[in-house]
Amino acid sequence: MPMSDAATYWFSPAPSEVTSSRLSLDFDLRAADLFFRELVVPELGRIWFVRQLSWPLAALALHEELASHGSNAPKPTAICHGIEALACKLEYLVDPQAPSPRILGRRAFGRDAEREVWSFHRLRQASNYVRNTHRQAATRAVRVDGGLGFARGARFDLLELEPVGRALANAFLDQRVGKGGTSLRKWLLGWLEGDRELSGWPKTMLLALSPEHATDDERALVRSRLLGTSTPASEKRQRLARAVGRAADMPDIEGAVVVRLREDGHRDQANQVIAARAFGAVLDRARDAVASLTRAVEPGRGGVKLATLVTDSGIKRAFKDLRSATKSYVEKANTASVNEPTSRTFADAVVAADDSEAIRLMVRRAGEVLGLADGSVIRGPLFRVVDATDEASDLEDGAASIEPDRTGRTFRIANLHALLRDVDQRGAR
Repeated sequence: MPMSDAATYWFSPAPSEVTSSRLSLDFDLRAADLFFRELVVPELGRIWFVRQLSWPLAALALHEELASHGSNAPKPTAICHGIEALACKLEYLVDPQAPSPRILGRRAFGRDAEREVWSFHRLRQASNYVRNTHRQAATRAVRVDGGLGFARGARFDLLELEPVGRALANAFLDQRVGKGGTSLRKWLLGWLEGDRELSGWPKTMLLALSPEHATDDERALVRSRLLGTSTPASEKRQRLARAVGRAADMPDIEGAVVVRLREDGHRDQANQVIAARAFGAVLDRARDAVASLTRAVEPGRGGVKLATLVTDSGIKRAFKDLRSATKSYVEKANTASVNEPTSRTFADAVVAADDSEAIRLMVRRAGEVLGLADGSVIRGPLFRVVDATDEASDLEDGAASIEPDRTGRTFRIANLHALLRDVDQRGAR
């Protein structure tokens, strides 16, 4: 039987030891956030370098080969996690003090002081790598449905390679490693079955697996799916790619990318980018509003009366900024002819509410952190003082924590820029 509001008031918990994460607060707007990411850069998922696609496709190909021989093959998910863990660990050891920004697993690799963990059986385990992997970030982009078209199916373990996906897997697996010119495919098959040791393998093994060293064939195949198909999504990516360019520093979105889109005659697409960025500002101001409430509630275990909170100057300013952001978002969305329902409902509610009702609204949408009881705002079950947008630094572990768009506020444009540089390293404006 659920506890009443009054009971929740008296049993409000102490602050959680869990560090605050920008990604833990979505204010019931996750669907809107995903909508805008897909609107701005369709079908990319969360990928930003070539090997994020090569690893999972190779895992599917290796599973297929093992299964065809009648062996009790590990699932593609396990194979992929093992391969990317091995790749990241080899790259990590190149320079543990300043490793590649593309690797995951630094904490686990650092714990292996004796450098003993190299087998597939051990590296596939989250305790020796990470829970949130590159494969998870890449699954959407791999698929035909809503992705770049390398494999067909819904769940990763059941995906079937398309011809272009098999070609990319082969470009990765057919690399030669070691003095005898053994193929990476043959070496990995032995490693998966426990018959291969890593010790003594030369630099060719690092280069063949590394997130930093995709082959020209791999790059060309990814580029062909990213920019070379005649679909509305691909054409949209092509226009955005021309505006983003391939220079080392990503250009300012409003000051350069949007301007270039308009100059090239793509005003509607430019307006969509502006609307997405305005929605991002709403999320940031919502976070700031909740941050101000957590700071006010933190000193007292019993909560703080709404009547007290509405007179706090910092809270009043935070909610004024939130209203301003929601109004701006609605204007920008109207200009772009974008009508995403959940964000519109939220914006309308914020604009219509007075400070007291706006506080209630935000508390309900941050229910793990805050709660309501007897006219007071109290600590929620996972209460902690939330960092404001300009203070937030601790992000969730895993692939989302290292991607260029880790804050979510470039709506995948930063990821596209990084991927463009990886598939075409000539550089551009």
